[in-house]
Order: sequence, then structure tokens, then C-alpha cells
Amino acid sequence: MNSFSPEMFLDLSGTRASDLFKDIIYVWDAVKALPAFIEKIIKPEILGEVEEGAWLEPGLVQLEEGSRVERGAIVRGPTIIGRRTVVRTGAYIRGHVMTGEQCLIGHGTELRQTLILNQSNVPHQNCVFTSLLGNRVKLAGVVNTANLRGDGKEVLIQIDQGGEKKSFSTGQVLFGAVIGDDTNIGGHSMLNPGSLIGKRCIIYPGCFISGYIPHDSIVKSKFFSLEVIPRTEKV
Repeated sequence: MNSFSPEMFLDLSGTRASDLFKDIIYVWDAVKALPAFIEKIIKPEILGEVEEGAWLEPGLVQLEEGSRVERGAIVRGPTIIGRRTVVRTGAYIRGHVMTGEQCLIGHGTELRQTLILNQSNVPHQNCVFTSLLGNRVKLAGVVNTANLRGDGKEVLIQIDQGGEKKSFSTGQVLFGAVIGDDTNIGGHSMLNPGSLIGKRCIIYPGCFISGYIPHDSIVKSKFFSLEVIPRTEKV
């Protein structure tokens, strides 16, 4: 059994993105395939609300029914914004982005080459690049995905299986993270290149994530605890 197939991380039933994963063996391979998939299926049309002062790249954006792009947002294409999704003021979508239904792209958030499935929130001051977010994923503020290694080499997925470390190729120099369904990530966390996070995980604030986090994990930073020392001098 392939423990890293798309079905192990994502519920794709009823999602238009399911066709993206038809020939995908490992879930992270979908990130590389995403741009061509979006270019193939996009039907540029504006069916949602665009507030005055927002800018959508002409002929390259599909905005579906019930969605809203607030003033001050910039949406470059090709991009597909799913039904009842909100793109708030100050968001910058840089293209090859696809969201599912009832998502939130918040103020100060920047996206590039990213798939976001249904009911997921990327709420404010987030940078998410070359990544895949499952259903009902919630990022807190200032959660970012780093997508470039310091040495500029190909990003690998590092997985510890029974004490044996394995590396899987992504085929990309730019690669961020894959986040499984129903995972919540606390504020000011950084997902390093090649992060793979399972379903139903809870990542506490201020964590630096690398490699594979198994399903149903709770992750706390060892630096998160506080030491309170009484002051001896008077102010």
C-alpha cells in the first residue's frame, strides 16, 4: 500500500480538482502538475462580485458564483476562485492558483502555484507558494511556506519510516508544502521546503516544520514554554 498517495491525505470526492490526481502516485507530485491542469480546465468568467478598486487580470481569472474579491486585492491568472470564496483587501494572487468552495484568502496574503481545497482558510499575512492545502485546513496569521532551499538544489521530501530515512524527489527547485485535511497550524509557524503534514494535525504557534509529520500528530516547539523570573529591582 502507498502510504503517501493522494487519498491518504485528501478527500477528493465531489471536488473538481479530483481529475488532477488521476495519475498521481505520490500526493506531492500534484504540485508540479497543477499549472498545466489549471491552464487546461479554466473558463475565464466573472460570476462573483468584484468590488471597485480590485484588479483581476483580464481573460485569465475564473471567479465563480457567490464569491467576492474586495477592493485592493490583485488576482493574476490563470486563477480559479471557487464558489462562495472571499478574497480580502490586500491579497495578492500571483497565478496558477485554484481554490475550492467556501475558502478565505485574507488580507496581506500572497499565493502562487497553490491548490486550496474546500472550506480552508488562509486568513492574513500568509505567504503560500508551490503548495497544496487540503479540505478544512486552517492557517493562523503569519504562517508561511518556504519553497527554496538555501543551496538552490531540488527540494526533496524527507520521510522517516521505522527509523529508516528515505528521500523522495519532487522534481522541483521550488516546492513548499502539502497539508492534509482538517489540519490546523498556529501563528508564526514556518513550513520549510518539502514539508509533508498529515490529516488532522495540530501544529502549535511558532513551529519550524521540516519533513514528514504523520497523521493525527500534535507538534509543539521546544522553545514555546516560558520561564517567568521575578524582577528584583523596582521600576
